[in-house]
Order: sequence, then structure tokens, then C-alpha cells
Amino acid sequence: MKKLLTAALTATALVLPAAVSYAAPAAKAASASHSGDAARQTDSRQSSAMNQTHTAVSKYSFDDTVRRLETAVKEKGMTVFAVIDHQAAARQSGLDMQPAKVIVFGTPKAGTPLMQKDPAFALQLPLRVLVTEADGAVQVVFNDTRALVSGSKIEFAEVENTLANAEKLIRKTVTE
Repeated sequence: MKKLLTAALTATALVLPAAVSYAAPAAKAASASHSGDAARQTDSRQSSAMNQTHTAVSKYSFDDTVRRLETAVKEKGMTVFAVIDHQAAARQSGLDMQPAKVIVFGTPKAGTPLMQKDPAFALQLPLRVLVTEADGAVQVVFNDTRALVSGSKIEFAEVENTLANAEKLIRKTVTE
């Protein structure tokens, strides 16, 4: 079982950074096309092969960003279910990659009613946020709430005060 889990984590470690690097040119293009808009430079919205995502540049170090996000999530009464260290998984397989951790978090109080309404929505939960570092910049990548509910039986109004608040919390935690 441990070998299977390690293989799955390693495979994920190889896929996620590729998706992030795939989306990076779109983020640069978005920043360049709105160079006068400071908010666009630090928080871009981009379309990737996985989902529509947001990227925020953290003003903190990689480790501090991870710590701050975990603390902020817990202080809001949510649970950190896991922190997946893709760099460590890569090293265990003899591979090297940039720092990358995915924080898996949420609360059954908010998620359960959504999954009761649309059982397939369980594929979107718990929420995840990627913290990665490249070229000295720490970036935080997370799924757009509207994209999460798109195609489900969930309406945005139903998550506006729960899941959408997670986006605000992430942004605030890494930029203030």
C-alpha cells in the first residue's frame, strides 16, 4: 500500500508542476496586457488544462507562506486534511523539482450539504491550494470558485459565503 501511495504521489508531483508551468505563460501575458493594473500583476486568472485557476504572488518565503495558509485555515475553523510535499515525493524517486506543496483543506459543515445536493461535487472537495516557488518567486495557485461549481448542480450563490470566502482568505493571507 505504501508503494502504491508513493507512486501516486510521485505521479501527481510530476503532473501538477507541469500544469503550473503550462499556466505560467498565460499569467505573464495577463500581467503584461494589464501592466497598469497592480492587482492583475499579483493575482491573475488563467485557464489551464485542469480548471480555471487564480495565481497570487506571495510576499512571504515558501515555508512562511505554507505556514501562514495552514494557520489561517485553522483559525477560520477549517481542517487541514493533508499537506502533500511534491518535492519530497520527487526526491524519494530520485528526481528533483522546485518546492511545491498542496494544502488540502475544508470543513464538512460547508462541504456536506453541497455533496448531498450533487454527489459528484465530492470530486471538487476538499479544497486545495498549491504553494510553489520558481525563480525566487513564491506563487499560490488555487481553483476559481465559479469554475468549481460550473457543470454541477451547485449554484454560485450557494457557495458565495463559504467556498468563495476561501479564495479571499488565501489572497489576503499571502499578500497582506
